[in-house]
Amino acid sequence: MKTTCCDTRRFLVLDHRTVCMNESCNHYLTETKIGREYDKARKALSVSLFTFCLLFSFEDSSKALFPAKPLELKYLDADISELTLDDVKREINLQKVLCEEEVIAQARLESANLKSYLFIKTNNMFGMRYPAKRPTTAAGMYLPAKDTIIYGEQKELRRHAAQNNYAVYDHWRDAVADYKLWQQHNFKVQERYTEFLGRVYAEDSLYVSKIRRMSRQTGI
Repeated sequence: MKTTCCDTRRFLVLDHRTVCMNESCNHYLTETKIGREYDKARKALSVSLFTFCLLFSFEDSSKALFPAKPLELKYLDADISELTLDDVKREINLQKVLCEEEVIAQARLESANLKSYLFIKTNNMFGMRYPAKRPTTAAGMYLPAKDTIIYGEQKELRRHAAQNNYAVYDHWRDAVADYKLWQQHNFKVQERYTEFLGRVYAEDSLYVSKIRRMSRQTGI
């Protein structure tokens, strides 16, 4: 059977989407196309399953004993199917993420313009790995090799960090917030700026220490 997943059978069918699971393929974790014969069989199977569920669900009283737990949404607009790049741009601006134009370009690239399997499954639009140490808004870890999500505290998930993984978020806004945390952890902007001033702005060898001391005094 031919697919656009580098002509292999390493793909996953989920929610009417066929996703490439071949790590060595350029289409990894993105939607892929399959042959017509398999596509017809898949559609026929879906219709059969739907019919079966429709016929027998009316007589299934077991669910009444275990009522479904109400879904507690952190945000009112939790459905990402209607998310647009303009929504992401506004959130990036609101979170005061540095280099917002480059960051939105990164989000487009990593999430295939908000359509990739990884983004839809994990709310992770930046392809962020789960951080083992730094502060994070991630709620869990996705393991592509097993197509499995593990939820838990950072100290519990840390032992899986050696595996290929991605961060999982309760909401796409949490992914933007985590990107901001990543920037703050890796780019000490204030420190680098004062060091820059010391190199090019003044001859005083104590200029940097004076700037830092005065900024703390004024609350800047």
